Amino acid sequence: MKKSLSPFLTLFISFLIISCSSSTKETINELESIAINLQDAKSGRFDSIFTVEDLISLKDSEGNPITKIKRILSFEKNYWILSSEKILHLDSNGEILNQLSRQGQGPGEYQSVDDIRWNENSNLLEVLDKNGGKLLRFTVEGTFHDEWKNPYLYLATSFIPQGDDYYIYGGVFFNGDGNRAVLVSGKTGEKINGYSKIGKERNYLSVLNNDTFYNKGGEIEFFYSDSDTLFTLDESEARAKYFFDFGKFQTPEEFFDRDFENIMDFRNKAAENDYAFVFSIQPTNKNLFLFIIQGSKFYTAIVNRSSHEVKITKGWSSEFGDDFSNLSSYLAYTPIGSDSEFLFFSVDPYAIKSEIDKLKGNPSLPDFLKANSLIDRIYQNFETYENPYILKVRIKEF
Repeated sequence: MKKSLSPFLTLFISFLIISCSSSTKETINELESIAINLQDAKSGRFDSIFTVEDLISLKDSEGNPITKIKRILSFEKNYWILSSEKILHLDSNGEILNQLSRQGQGPGEYQSVDDIRWNENSNLLEVLDKNGGKLLRFTVEGTFHDEWKNPYLYLATSFIPQGDDYYIYGGVFFNGDGNRAVLVSGKTGEKINGYSKIGKERNYLSVLNNDTFYNKGGEIEFFYSDSDTLFTLDESEARAKYFFDFGKFQTPEEFFDRDFENIMDFRNKAAENDYAFVFSIQPTNKNLFLFIIQGSKFYTAIVNRSSHEVKITKGWSSEFGDDFSNLSSYLAYTPIGSDSEFLFFSVDPYAIKSEIDKLKGNPSLPDFLKANSLIDRIYQNFETYENPYILKVRIKEF
């Protein structure tokens, strides 16, 4: 029987489909291979993997509707979040300190908000506006400083500053001269190098990451969706750092050279063959958090950078039975960023309420809510607070 994508996975992938583009040699140097054994994966408890540090609501935001949180930047005990239409500055308790800039086409205004970084070289906060082809720069207090325009920023979805220069990612459709990512001079605006040359996947691979770079001690790590390798970048080349080995489920390189009608045709053909690949990564200094697709299944994996030990779950389990497994998955459904210690997720209260409403007749529901205070808090506060929450977690040692 042919396998097809589950509605849950289809919605998740569709959520990340947008348009995009990328050139340099990729060098395999001191490559560390990490075995990911999907066959032994079992469902796991959320609290066996994560320690919850905080569940942050955006205080006094009831009159300020936010449909989705796209990205978060944690810096100096404050947070800056990108929603679909806003740039918000929060303190550590979720109080909104400032709304940076506004939509428009003038200086300091944006047409879209797509990625956010702290530039240690300039001591400025920088926000990517891919539709406007520019970076907006703000002081740490949120005062507009200036903006930097560059043609490689059009349709880009992620960037990271490195000294005076910028690594910019845009996938297979942006103006990257045939590369998924480029390095651009912040002084002249000219391209210094390109990385990850693309082939036939330009015709169908329209899934992009909004967070593809991570600065680990000055080393720039780079990852993009539907891959099995994490790279490091420098001015001259991309070097393969981690290779994720799925054994018999590995997606053959030649599979990407086939002709597919669109991204869903690619996904369904991969599912027929049980091919596996890493869909997205959120790094910390100690661990890598991976979302993995294999066939029509979805996995969460934690990789310890030092030992290469892997902890992998196939769905979430609950002592109250399978009917309650989805509620834990909603807590770790939408990653929005990471820093050296923590992972951050956006939690949709509508999804929580909808799932609990389905369980209204289940006699175990009261005991479940009593044992899961975060989910109960979201549910009980739904009538007065409907904006997304920010879940801050630490990966447990293993």
